[in-house]
Amino acid sequence: MDKSHATLVLEKRRDILQPHLVQVSPNVWVSVAEDVSNVAMIRGRDGLVLVDSGMIPDRAAAILAAFRNIAPLDRYPVRAIIYTHGHGDHTGGSPVFCAEAEKPEIWARDTFGAETFPFERAGLMPLFKARGGRQGGFALPPEKRICNGVSPVRYPKAGGAIFSGRTGAVLPDRFFKGDSMPLNIAGLELLLLATPSETPDALSVWFPGERVLFCGDALYRSFPNVYPIRGTGNRDIPAWCSSLKLLHALGADALVPGHTEPFFGREHVQEVLDNYRTALQHVYDKTIEGMNAGKTPDELVRDVKLPAHLAGLDYLEEVYGNVSWTVRNIFNSLVGWFDGNPLHLSESFSPKEEALRMAALVGGEEKLLEKGREALVQGDATWAARLADHLLALRPEHGEYRRLKADALDVLAENMLTATGRNYAFSVAQELRNGITAQSRAE
Repeated sequence: MDKSHATLVLEKRRDILQPHLVQVSPNVWVSVAEDVSNVAMIRGRDGLVLVDSGMIPDRAAAILAAFRNIAPLDRYPVRAIIYTHGHGDHTGGSPVFCAEAEKPEIWARDTFGAETFPFERAGLMPLFKARGGRQGGFALPPEKRICNGVSPVRYPKAGGAIFSGRTGAVLPDRFFKGDSMPLNIAGLELLLLATPSETPDALSVWFPGERVLFCGDALYRSFPNVYPIRGTGNRDIPAWCSSLKLLHALGADALVPGHTEPFFGREHVQEVLDNYRTALQHVYDKTIEGMNAGKTPDELVRDVKLPAHLAGLDYLEEVYGNVSWTVRNIFNSLVGWFDGNPLHLSESFSPKEEALRMAALVGGEEKLLEKGREALVQGDATWAARLADHLLALRPEHGEYRRLKADALDVLAENMLTATGRNYAFSVAQELRNGITAQSRAE
C-alpha cells in the first residue's frame, strides 16, 4: 500500500528530529531532539544557566556530557535551571543536572504546574495517564509511531504520566511573580518574562547580551497545540497572542523554542513570531464570527481554516496542534457544551438505545455490519467507524464489530497529519484488537 501524504510528512519530520547540538550565539548552545524537549545552555563567567532539563535521565546525561565538552565542570558548574513551564518533558531530567555538585537554583513562575496539577487534585490521573499514553503512542510498535510532530520518538518509563511536572523532577525553589523579573547569575544578566501560552505558568527567557530569546512552548515548528487530546483546561488564545506580541517587541536575533530547531536572523524571527500570532488570532476571530452567526462546532470545523499563505509554512503545519480541535476548544471554553440545538437540552438516547433504533432502521445488526464493511471498502473510514460504534454499543465484546472499528481507525490514523491524533487512533485500534476496552485501559 502506498504511503499517505500525512505519513510522508511525518517521516520527513522524523528525519529532521535527530539528536544534535546547535550553537546559537557565542555563549548559547541548545541540544535539539536528544530528549523529548530541547535543553539550552547559557555559559556565564563562572557557571551555567540551563533553560529546561528534558525528561529522560539517560538522555539528560548525554546532553550534560555534550555540554561538558564545551564548558568543563571545574570552571562552569550549573548555577541555575529555569523551567519554561511545568510539563514533565521539560522538568524530568533535572535530577541529572542537579547531581554534579551543589544543587543549583531552580526557577519557575509562581503559577508553576497550574495546568497539570488540577488533574491530580480532582483525582483524574488515571484518565490523564491513559489518554496521555494513547496520545504519545507509548504502546505502539515503532512502525506505527513515526514521531510526535515536534519531538522524536521516545518510550519513557513514566508513560502518560510525563505530562505532570512532578514526575521525577526537582521542584522549583525560586519563583517570580508579576510580568517580568531580572535574574543576575553566573555573571549573566537575564530577564524572565511571564508569557502565558501553551500553559498558564509559561515563561520566556531573554538574554539581551547576545539577543537570544528562549520561548519554551509558546512557539515551535507546528500549529500550536491549543487543545491536547489527552485533555486539559482552557488554553487562553488572547493571552497567547499577547505573549507572542511581547516577544516580537524584543527584536531577538535568535529564537530558541522548547521543541524543534532554533530560528535565526532578526528579520526572520520577527516574521515567524508575527505569522504565528496571526495564525492563532485568525482561527480565534473566525470562530467567534461563526459562533455569532449561529454555527455549531461541527459546522465551524468545516469552515475555519488557515489562510493559504500561513498554512503553507513549515512551522504552521498541523503536525502537533490541530486547527479543528482548536475551534472546538474555543467554542466550549466560551459558551460550554450546548451547541444551540434545543434537542440537545432534552434527555438523549443512550448509545445502546440509539444503536438499537439504527439497527432496526437498516434491517438488523447483520445489515449494519454489512454497511460498515461496504463503507470501509469504498474508502469512507469515518462512516465505517461511526457504524461500528453503533454495533459496539450493542455488543462491545463482539470480535467482528471490534475488528471493523479497528480497521476503520487504522485508515483514519494513516491519513491523519496531527501526530498525537494519529497515535491515539492507532492505539485504540490496537486495544480493540487486543481485547482491551477503553474503560479497562483507563483503570
